Amino acid sequence: MKETHVKTIDNTNLTHKTFSGTLYLITSGGIQIMLKIGVLAVLARLVAPKEFGLMGIAVVIVEFSKLFSQMGVGPCIVQRKELEERHLTTGFTLSLLLGLLFAGTLILLAPSLESFFKMNGLGKVLRAISSIFLVNSITVTGQALLQRNMKFKLIASVEVLSYAIGYGAVGIILAYMHMGVWALVIANLSQALLSALFYIILQPFSKKLAVDLEALRELVYFGFGFTIAKMRNFLAIQGNNLVVGRTLGAAMLGIYGRAYNFMVMPSSLFGNALDRTLFPAMAKVQDNKKQLAKAYITGTSLIALVAIPISFIFMILAPEIILTVLGKNWVAVVVPFRILAASLLFRMSYKMSDSLARSTGAVYSRAWRQIIYACSVFVGAYIGHFYGLGGVATGVAASLLINFLLMGQLGIRLTGITWKTLLTSHLKGLYLGLFSGTICLISVTLLRQVITSNFLVLLLSILCVIGILCFVIWAYPRLFIGDEQKSLLNKLVLKRFKKPLAQAA
Repeated sequence: MKETHVKTIDNTNLTHKTFSGTLYLITSGGIQIMLKIGVLAVLARLVAPKEFGLMGIAVVIVEFSKLFSQMGVGPCIVQRKELEERHLTTGFTLSLLLGLLFAGTLILLAPSLESFFKMNGLGKVLRAISSIFLVNSITVTGQALLQRNMKFKLIASVEVLSYAIGYGAVGIILAYMHMGVWALVIANLSQALLSALFYIILQPFSKKLAVDLEALRELVYFGFGFTIAKMRNFLAIQGNNLVVGRTLGAAMLGIYGRAYNFMVMPSSLFGNALDRTLFPAMAKVQDNKKQLAKAYITGTSLIALVAIPISFIFMILAPEIILTVLGKNWVAVVVPFRILAASLLFRMSYKMSDSLARSTGAVYSRAWRQIIYACSVFVGAYIGHFYGLGGVATGVAASLLINFLLMGQLGIRLTGITWKTLLTSHLKGLYLGLFSGTICLISVTLLRQVITSNFLVLLLSILCVIGILCFVIWAYPRLFIGDEQKSLLNKLVLKRFKKPLAQAA
């Protein structure tokens, strides 16, 4: 069966689907982040930092191997202008074969990897978790079809439920039973299994095993370029964890990993939501440079409005955040977390350029930039490890800035905008960040003098910032909200409640 590509795109319907999908994913991401914080708060008191570090290295190895076991099949299904049944059957067959191959390979290499990282018990963990390749290979096609068809509400629901039940509930119960690292291993596997079950039910597709050589060539051409770029991007993101685990040990990796994960949470919430909705949307209008430029700038400015204020607040409230969520045993997380929080904008904003590159098929232009990024992470983290976790965080923050500039240049080339336009799109976010940071600093300084509870200081400071920001934005919207952001806010949220944002005077 052939899916016919319609040349005339219904821009109104596409825009509605994109905005609705973004809202669904942000909402589900917000719920998932709250769940993660709650789950992490419990697990941090039941599982030792060393065990978190051991699982952290296992996850890095598995996620890296997944890049090759999936070979970009999912993104290729999303990106193709014309999709036929032969692409789906070939993609499913390829994913399944690669899943089997990499599951077996990881089992064989487990002892060698344990020796390389000098972590006792890593081999057993890797053998146990290798089955996740088979689980994921079955669901790649169904998940990609849901994304291609912009059914983001279903995707959001799957992610929240599979994490809450599969990882959260299972992990906490097993950790309470003193199963240590195995609580984390089984939790990861159960989350993957539950997610796979949901995708199979919600998005039926042919499970026929067949290979069409022409379809295979088309999939591999895009998939190989995508995988190279994704591999470099993955190494860039996880290279610091590899360096810390290899040079400083599992316990220090457990501490650093918590700091890095806290920094990644806002990126996962907003950056990934925009990426997953704008990627298929931009792919549908990939030949219209004007529409691409508008989507790119709007997304970038929205990310700045979110990332910069969060960055300031995280840096100021770092002690209260860590001590409240993780407890006193994790106080060493504060310094690397504060440094990484300063680079949050660079971590989030480059995703827009990444989505743009994939939607236009510029996977090889994206790939060499990711090579530079990956190398800079390794070099920065390695040099930094001589100065402890703070040094590693500083090296990683510098590499994020390098990647932001490289991917920004790619976005400029693909859309035809200028550096001035790109940088100007961040100004509203900078103003909002400075304002919210000032409020936060004043409030937390006063509260620390009269309140000893970290939780109360954190809660009251955040409520103070949110309350003042809401009042100022309501009274003087043009200070921080531009016309594009105002329109986006109306379409995403306010229109649903029949109360459009009042026009600024």
